[in-house]
Amino acid sequence: MFSIDQLSNAVGQITGEPLEGARQRLGGLQRFDQLIPTASADQALLESVLASALGTADGQTRPFGVREAKLVGENLVLRLERTRDVQALLDLLPYRTKKGPWRGVRGLCVQAASSRLQFGFRTWLYERHRQSPEPTVWIAGPHGEDLAVLLAAHEQRLAESRHTAQWDPQCPEPGPERQPPFTRSLVRRLSASYAMGSMLLRRPRLWDSFADCAGVRVETEMSDCGLDWVVERLVNHGHADDTRLIEVLTDQVVGCGLRLLSHNCGAQECTVRLAPPPAVWGWRGVLTIRSRQAPTGPPQLSQHKPRPLTAIGGSPGVSRPSASIRDTDREAGSHKGGSVIQLTKVARSSAVHRDDLAWIAQQLAAVWAAQGLATAVITTEHRSSRMLFRDPGQPTWATASVPDAAEGWRRLRIVPAPGKLWSLRTSTSDEGAAALAHARRTFDRVFLVGRFEQHLETAPLDPRTDAHVLVHLAEPYERSIQLPTEVGVEGRDVPLTPAESAVQWRQQELGGWTPLRPLTGMLLLGHRNMDEAPDEFDRAVEDQLGRYGTPILGRFPTNRPIIVGRGHSPHPPTVLDPETGQPTHAQMISAADALARRLWSSALPAIS
Repeated sequence: MFSIDQLSNAVGQITGEPLEGARQRLGGLQRFDQLIPTASADQALLESVLASALGTADGQTRPFGVREAKLVGENLVLRLERTRDVQALLDLLPYRTKKGPWRGVRGLCVQAASSRLQFGFRTWLYERHRQSPEPTVWIAGPHGEDLAVLLAAHEQRLAESRHTAQWDPQCPEPGPERQPPFTRSLVRRLSASYAMGSMLLRRPRLWDSFADCAGVRVETEMSDCGLDWVVERLVNHGHADDTRLIEVLTDQVVGCGLRLLSHNCGAQECTVRLAPPPAVWGWRGVLTIRSRQAPTGPPQLSQHKPRPLTAIGGSPGVSRPSASIRDTDREAGSHKGGSVIQLTKVARSSAVHRDDLAWIAQQLAAVWAAQGLATAVITTEHRSSRMLFRDPGQPTWATASVPDAAEGWRRLRIVPAPGKLWSLRTSTSDEGAAALAHARRTFDRVFLVGRFEQHLETAPLDPRTDAHVLVHLAEPYERSIQLPTEVGVEGRDVPLTPAESAVQWRQQELGGWTPLRPLTGMLLLGHRNMDEAPDEFDRAVEDQLGRYGTPILGRFPTNRPIIVGRGHSPHPPTVLDPETGQPTHAQMISAADALARRLWSSALPAIS
């Protein structure tokens, strides 16, 4: 149901890694909701230190001077284009001058490993966890360049100046007795927003995917909320619009999951400010992108047209990819209006939770998206205050909180064209009404998981939806009941008719709960073995349940335990992920197709 070529193209266009290498790496993933994984805290800090040097080098032929950023497990391999960029990294290495003071990034170490340089940290500089690997970044230089010779020449120059190199990891070096001021410690400053620097370094080829890129320079600025990263982007011929760039940076699958704070474009300059995800350590800062026209003269980078980016739906043969759903709706008259289906559950039911409804909606929507439909999942949640713990990386100079912004629409998976799969979280009724109206114009099929009131323990049925589906755990229909006889004598079994069994099932499972609006039907969560079809008695019971106003629309296989969040659960929840274990792709497809046939059949109320 997924296209590994499409996924590898989306990654390769951002990282620069070869398509075959990206295909092999992606083949080892269990879920495709995050194709460029986030680095651990220690690894991200190391990458952020290197990014601070590469981002300020002059005369680069590519942004950051990086031709390729390749992920190897938890670590990173960078292939640089120029010897000058390798030298910029060597200038970070620590050494002691002949008069005693330290220079460089104390605690940074490097050693020659074959034809590459291996950068790392000394153990006293980072939090060492038992299961996490040591932070490592391998640097490969231009073709034919011996980086070991380059490192030896750098050390020789220091020795001639009577300085002492302190970067050999084989030679122990104790940490400083006192913590240096953050004004003199690059590591302390970058600790405030190390995740942002790592995010930029892992996507070095993003910037030259846009029209007439003439150069990129990255710097950091201390602010009231932490440490801001500032990208100065030069473009030729005034093509400074950042719309496609915003789409990638806010994307959850290949991009960084940032949130748009502001976008101001003038005649000569375009400024975009992006906020990090809330309540996440290592993101204390704002990403600012200033795009302006390059000065007159020969451009630093070759002029080219914008490349079609697979991550945002671009395809070869078009001058500009289609606009994001965040900006425009479908053209009037080309879309009759999508169908909105609300999923709900029985009050006080511990068998089905609200997260289960969201996962089932995503799984069903993914099947239909893989079949070429535009689908979406809208969840309405309470806006409650989050319990935040103190960020260990919070800088002493931070006197303000990081700006927050609304999450907005986010892509759940990259889907083969023309399918789409998006999600949105809302918190107020006004947001929900606007989201439903927008989704109906934009998508073919929309799932709504409403807010669950505490006193009702159920979601009110929204009158703006086309179908109300009750999700409930499948329980076997009783075929007999045991009636007591005399004292001390076992009771006797009394067989039940299908009508009696249906009444018994409704009383046990739905008794005491009456929805305020009629239900379209029920979707039962069956056991993992979905190949066992209902027999004649079960079908007769379900016919009776339909007469009582609760027809069975279909069954969906139950999941193994799922930990909510990108990349957390080892279970692939959709058909747009690799198939491992239960439920299988075939079971998901069969269940989604059966539900679609019942929802859009003439036997039920018409759905637009």
